[in-house]
Amino acid sequence: MDEDKYTEVQYQALKYSNEQFDKNILFIASGALGISFAFIEKVIPDLSKAVYKNSLIASWYCFAGVIFISLSAHLLSMMANRWAIANVNHPEYEKITTRWNLLIRGINIAMILGLLAGNILLISFIKLNIS
Repeated sequence: MDEDKYTEVQYQALKYSNEQFDKNILFIASGALGISFAFIEKVIPDLSKAVYKNSLIASWYCFAGVIFISLSAHLLSMMANRWAIANVNHPEYEKITTRWNLLIRGINIAMILGLLAGNILLISFIKLNIS
């Protein structure tokens, strides 16, 4: 396989991976938020007697935040791609695209951490209220 073909295959694999990451983050956060509303009612029928309700509410904030950040990251990514296409001959192209990429990578890490925090808070709330 020549170098250009190899690079194209790698680019397509990266593109697919990025698409799947965005879909999965959004799917997991949305699903966790939706399921937690229904599940909590079944596991803890009398929510007024539940302890550490703030953990439950904080988990919902985490999931909602991840959904919002995910949608914002998608918009930011589109803006970065449009800029890159329109400015391919810009003298500082590499430097500026590196900044865009670092920003998007940071946002992706924040989404992962938000999803982790939301899940930990939700699981903790359930554990403390069913034991």
